Amino acid sequence: MFKISSDYPGGNIKLISIEDSNVKLEQELRDSTSWWFYWNFCVEDAEGLTITFEFMNKEVLGPWGPAVSKDRINWKWAGSDCLISRSIFKYTFDSNEKVYFAFSMPYQVSDFERFYSQYENHPLLKRDILTKSEQGRDVAILTIGRENAFNDIVFTSRHHACESTGAYVLEGVLRYFLNHSPKLLDTCRIHAIPFIDIDGVENGDQGKNRAPHDHNRDYINIPIYKSTSALMRYVEKLNPVIGIDYHAPYKWGGNHDYLYIVKRSSPIKERIEEFGEILKDFINEDTSPDKIIFDEAYSIEMGESWNKEGTPTFATFMENRGAHLCFTLEVPYFGIGNTVYTQKNLRSLGTNFAKAIEKYYNLHF
Repeated sequence: MFKISSDYPGGNIKLISIEDSNVKLEQELRDSTSWWFYWNFCVEDAEGLTITFEFMNKEVLGPWGPAVSKDRINWKWAGSDCLISRSIFKYTFDSNEKVYFAFSMPYQVSDFERFYSQYENHPLLKRDILTKSEQGRDVAILTIGRENAFNDIVFTSRHHACESTGAYVLEGVLRYFLNHSPKLLDTCRIHAIPFIDIDGVENGDQGKNRAPHDHNRDYINIPIYKSTSALMRYVEKLNPVIGIDYHAPYKWGGNHDYLYIVKRSSPIKERIEEFGEILKDFINEDTSPDKIIFDEAYSIEMGESWNKEGTPTFATFMENRGAHLCFTLEVPYFGIGNTVYTQKNLRSLGTNFAKAIEKYYNLHF
């Protein structure tokens, strides 16, 4: 009999029933106060079987089917052929090996550690512990640059635990700055916190709309989370000129299928639009056939939808700290049309994004 499990970093599934080769299951919401869509599970001992998996809690399968891996390092899409509907997929197992399935391509602490191991001896890279999480995990912070730099750029990711695509982009950004050591680093240090909600990432939580509020609503006078509290204290000692928070949006539909920016009010609004034009230029110069594009038309204005003035997000905090440019970048889970999101092109988007940051900085500082 085949086995289904989720007892590994990032795992999340509730098994409802197994009847022959038909499995019914659903994602665990845990302490999220509203419906969300993240799931991640493993099947083993299923050689030769074609199993049908039916999700019982709304549609949670993207257009290319689930993300699939045999090692939790390399992920690909199972393909649209496996879809029976956006809540049912089938899969034929060619061995008894473990096969991992997920809503989108996960990015766990182990992925970050593989990245870090390639650069740990870089002369401009330093790693510290920002704080310990509620469950005792190290919340890592990387700095790139020289100690005597007088400006600071702050990058964050995973305020919402399940939003993995933004983490791939952040890795691509950091790779660019470490590989090229551009002139920007003569006057500016980069500070990156890849896992704000590290417990949620490793536990496989949704992380969105936690009770009483999630990490990206915790930039308040008395924060309830150790990581946001420590980050606020840390940034108070800096001269932050740019702050970018890497996220992923709702599962799909409308602008959520496209790369977009959550904009601020003037004058930062106009600076964001200038940055967006620079980003588009670098993307247009990219000759990769699967490059991820940016279209300003899909960005969300301040006051539009859920983007409300004064919401205690990281971007609001950075604006209040005097950052010249700050915003949230929303990186969709799947892509659209002929552009299928992969681990490779998400990291490549990070390269283009870093080039845009570099040019914007050099124009203004």
